[in-house]
Amino acid sequence: MRIHLLVAALVLSTTTFSVTFAQNQRGPKPAVSPETLALYKPGEFKGVKYRLLKPIDFDPDRTYPLILSLHGAGGKGLQNIKSLRNWNEWLADEELRRKHPCFVLAPQSPTSWFDPAAEHSILPEHGTVTLEEIPEGMRKFGQRALELAADVAKNPDDPRIKDGVLGKVFEYIDTELSVKYKIDADRVYCLGHSMGGFGTFAAVYQHPDRFAAAIPSAGGFFPWLDAKRIKDVPLWIFHGNDDKVVDYGGSRHPFERLKKLGANAKFTTVTGVGHGSNSLAFNYTGDDPDKGYLTEYASNRPDKTDHVWDWLFKQKRSGKLVSTDINKTLQEINDRFKQVDVELVEWPEPLHQPFGKLKKIAFMAYPANRPKGKLPLLISLHGAGGRNMSLQEQLARSAEVKALALAELAGRDLILLEPNTADTWRVESLNTMLDYILENHPEVDTNRIYVMGHSMGGYGTWAWINESADRFAAASPSGIPIGDSGDVASLVDLPIWGMVGGDDKKDRVAGIKRMVERLRAAGNKHVKYTEFPGADHAAGNAAVFSSVELVDWMLGFSRGE
Repeated sequence: MRIHLLVAALVLSTTTFSVTFAQNQRGPKPAVSPETLALYKPGEFKGVKYRLLKPIDFDPDRTYPLILSLHGAGGKGLQNIKSLRNWNEWLADEELRRKHPCFVLAPQSPTSWFDPAAEHSILPEHGTVTLEEIPEGMRKFGQRALELAADVAKNPDDPRIKDGVLGKVFEYIDTELSVKYKIDADRVYCLGHSMGGFGTFAAVYQHPDRFAAAIPSAGGFFPWLDAKRIKDVPLWIFHGNDDKVVDYGGSRHPFERLKKLGANAKFTTVTGVGHGSNSLAFNYTGDDPDKGYLTEYASNRPDKTDHVWDWLFKQKRSGKLVSTDINKTLQEINDRFKQVDVELVEWPEPLHQPFGKLKKIAFMAYPANRPKGKLPLLISLHGAGGRNMSLQEQLARSAEVKALALAELAGRDLILLEPNTADTWRVESLNTMLDYILENHPEVDTNRIYVMGHSMGGYGTWAWINESADRFAAASPSGIPIGDSGDVASLVDLPIWGMVGGDDKKDRVAGIKRMVERLRAAGNKHVKYTEFPGADHAAGNAAVFSSVELVDWMLGFSRGE
């Protein structure tokens, strides 16, 4: 079984050594100011409390970067205030917010930073690593990791690893924050100090494809972890060489490993500084050799911008399309699936501009035993959560609870296409995509093309059929408050099945009902409505993508009949 690390359980709750100076003379305040509290709006998601700072002069039509800010041990609690100390206050500075407008998400953990859903374990397998193998400067926290691994091996249900905070934070980003606001999936950053530095390393290690860059301050990255997983994520590591809480080796050792890999990483040592290096790290404006503040580079790859915030906001997620992880996940899915074969489709370079925010990889599934002749095509549009997921995460999720899982469950003779987007679905891009598919896949039956989606995918489905109804034989927009939007008169001849969870938000339930009512009133004789009793938004999504009945219903229609 996979065992995951409760990162913060390895970091003692200690009194942070304060550093009363910063390069821009804006040091940490003794308490969170009322002005900062007013800017960071409080919220809660599945028991995890957080604060959210919106961009200054917020424009709902604009796409913004996101900073995930992980507090240190001193910020632990439940009151949703202490987590805003130090750098989160500095991020609220008006001058900085105007120069680099972004969202800042500052969750609060009562115990730890830990992603229980992550595929890659942080803990070593019990018995595979000894204390003597751990470098001297990392043994304090390394020993705690080994002890935790031993405890968990004895008790797999150890409560310390059962209910992680960081996993819920990612779920909130994917299912709510990115639904409500336009987040630039290629400019999501992670940073933190001390316990948050450990958490930053862990988040990047477990989800390298999520982040455009990261800043771990006074953290640690364990020697048994594969540094190749983080070598392509731009990292700026900070540590004081006089740190008595988290040894300087916690950063020095991983940086030396990253140098050997030619990584995109740089490391700033602030000489003579103890555990308060965050005061310098998150105000850094350049090296000062006289004070011993010096930056080293793991290779010629890192951006040498010397102002920390200018550096951060210049970074964008790597354009590398197909990673080792996604190929490994693809192989695992095809080893497990019996009904369909899943393939990756890489859109050719000339399509990248007309495709807009469509990601450059899509997923396709064919019957494992392909019949001769034409096959129907079902296009599935994912929800807002997929916008910020890596392609590997999207592929794994689709095979569990989305379209690929439905194709396997149904086992019908059809082709499934699941495109991916980093923004909302745009009809022009989708039509360009479909044109390309039809031109290059003559096996598709052009009279039997279907489209479906839930949540943001439901919006995309509704928008697409409103503009291009004549391209489809049937459609299923679900889990959205359609209400009185769209032109139902143009959809009279298109079979449509709306679905929604009975315990979803009231406007979503009412919106799907209203859509069905309007379609029927307009004369559509092939309209269906399904409400899943007791299902919230997530459960409604799962119900839609496990409905073999929906697939069979769609396949019963052909365009023009």
